Amino acid sequence: TALLLTQFLKLVRDIRKLPPGPWGPPVVGYLPFLGVRHKTFLQLARNYGALFSARLGIQLTIVMSDYKIIREAFRREEFTGRPSTPLMHTLDGLGIINSEGRLWKNQRRFLHEKLREFGMTYMGNGKKLMEDRIKNEIHELIVSLHRAQGAPIDVNPLLALCVSNVICGITMSVRFSNGDVRFERLNHLIEEGMRLFGEVHYGEYIPLYNYLPGKALAQEKVAKNRDEMFAFYQTLIDEHRETLDINNARDLIDVYLIEIEKAKSEGRAGELFEGRDHELQLNKYLEIFSLLVWKP
Repeated sequence: TALLLTQFLKLVRDIRKLPPGPWGPPVVGYLPFLGVRHKTFLQLARNYGALFSARLGIQLTIVMSDYKIIREAFRREEFTGRPSTPLMHTLDGLGIINSEGRLWKNQRRFLHEKLREFGMTYMGNGKKLMEDRIKNEIHELIVSLHRAQGAPIDVNPLLALCVSNVICGITMSVRFSNGDVRFERLNHLIEEGMRLFGEVHYGEYIPLYNYLPGKALAQEKVAKNRDEMFAFYQTLIDEHRETLDINNARDLIDVYLIEIEKAKSEGRAGELFEGRDHELQLNKYLEIFSLLVWKP
């Protein structure tokens, strides 16, 4: 009895330190009432304030829904970490989004600088380069619409293709055409991968989910999808490496390859990417951009 009372008092003290938030049943918490996550969180923010807490399964979640709070939080060193979850372990903590700490900060700074050079800026010559890329894709979109000759047409894949080609041009100097088999296959892999990641993700909130029969199959399918995508990325990386001009970076793959060669020549290859595998880091970086490229 004394032990239970002690644990109860500790739980009460912990809860009092937390921001206000909704209650839910044991084990599942607020998960059954979540619905469309961002819409539910918006409504909860109206009820409990811009900073609130919710227990989703076994995971205690703190939600920030005010840009001032978010900016203040992400200025702090404590918020450069990533959760230790099965999903994050699958992603290996590399790339841009999944990395943390010093690796994340260095990659973020490096990528911001290089993206500005390729037109992701409000001022300078780079802005004109980006405008030209977008105008070219708009022209191709209009041509495709004219081909329909006034017949009903689903514009969603055409718009997705235009946005993807702008990003692909900056990222890997690749442009896809309407009906391109490679584009359709990679789009399928991204779409299926996100669905499977969602299934794997449930196990982070309810551990019993990890023991369901289909869980292992979903994880195996995720691994096969990523292997196929990585094979495509590796082909692009190899082609870029064979035609690399260190004085003329064509895209972000070139930028990373040039940085790797520069680090090797200066004897600091072991320090680059905080000592992580160079090729794997580049593949992971392309994987994250794929979420924008094929599902904008």
